[in-house]
Amino acid sequence: MTDSFFGIDKSWIDAGLDIDIIRNVMMQILEKRKSVEILPKQEDVLNAIKLCPLDIVKVLIIGQDPYPSSEHAHGLAFSSLSDKTPASLKNIFKKLEQDFHCEHKTNTLINWEKQGVLLLNTALTFEGKETKLLREHTKLWSPIIENIFSILKKRGNLIVMRWGSHAQKAGEIFDESNGINGITILDTTHPSPLSAHRGFMSSEHFKKCNEILGKNAIDWST
Repeated sequence: MTDSFFGIDKSWIDAGLDIDIIRNVMMQILEKRKSVEILPKQEDVLNAIKLCPLDIVKVLIIGQDPYPSSEHAHGLAFSSLSDKTPASLKNIFKKLEQDFHCEHKTNTLINWEKQGVLLLNTALTFEGKETKLLREHTKLWSPIIENIFSILKKRGNLIVMRWGSHAQKAGEIFDESNGINGITILDTTHPSPLSAHRGFMSSEHFKKCNEILGKNAIDWST
């Protein structure tokens, strides 16, 4: 593996991940860092596809933006470096405790990634809470996210968890493949305190996921 791949597993490159587009966006982000704070750290931006080789991906969970704090953000959707559990993650853990009596000793979800749960935000960087800035970063990363989704769709054998309207719209590419080529879509509301009670807490996504995976089920503890 050369540095030109940013530490991304070669299985992604071999499947058609456009490293030139990634290189271009990473350079733009590096330039932005000269004048504003960008989250997460540059070395953590691509963690979702660095920690989870394409060869082992079983589940895709679509997030939106990195946490707006350096104590939390580290390149994985919903995962946090802090001892303080973010509100949405708190509801995720609550649901897992209901379903599996899971233990959660850390808010960092690297254990999930290493088992093939791709925790991918649609914007891999965060600059500020203004709607304009959020849109800019989402647009900047959209060709890469679409590239990743296309690779996953073509490969098949994937459970896609889309929590909330943003994830459902961002992951529309999988709609026509639902039930085909081993792809299963699981939709519900976002796990945030504002919407978790309207679907997420009764969705049983994690149970359904493990039923589908059978002997390859995910250990959802952390």
